[in-house]
Amino acid sequence: MNQAFAQFSTNIEEVRKTHLISTSLNVPTSSIVDTSSILRSCLVLSVSAIDHLIHELTLIGMFEIFKGTRPATSRYRSFNVSLGFMDAMTATPPLVTFESEIRKNLGWQTFQRPEKIKDAIALFNPLQLWQQVAIAMGETEVNIKNQLSLIVDRRNMIAHEADIEPIFKTKRPISDTDVTGTIVFIERLGTTIYNLVK
Repeated sequence: MNQAFAQFSTNIEEVRKTHLISTSLNVPTSSIVDTSSILRSCLVLSVSAIDHLIHELTLIGMFEIFKGTRPATSRYRSFNVSLGFMDAMTATPPLVTFESEIRKNLGWQTFQRPEKIKDAIALFNPLQLWQQVAIAMGETEVNIKNQLSLIVDRRNMIAHEADIEPIFKTKRPISDTDVTGTIVFIERLGTTIYNLVK
């Protein structure tokens, strides 16, 4: 799981570097340069970082259960695999791997919303995720979930609506403060989840 967290940290650092481009260009002499697209990309990449982290932690956790080094959860036991999975696993040479089967089943899903993250973690860890995250972060469960949901909502507006407000047909405003807050929150949340499940 350390490797998954290291990649998350790298992803967050890349978002910070991208954000730095925006802040370095945002000076009076370059006021003709609109850096809002850079800010929007930072928000999208931040959500991508947490989504990727949850995918990787889940894959690793489920593989540890499969190998017998982590106890199985009820969600793990009820996880569906294809009918031919065991035949393909026991063929010589194996035609599939456990990792490829899990990636096929989970790869199309997004782990961004609080409920989706909780469901993913439950595949390999039985903890009451959001209660434990709230305790570790010193925040209320409701506030953490709401903040994450607002960030994901904004990410979706950017990714699916070009961040255009539907009535006035103009781009929604975005600021350095919005992006900085998002990066800090996502990094803290990802770090907390990793520390709870590793």
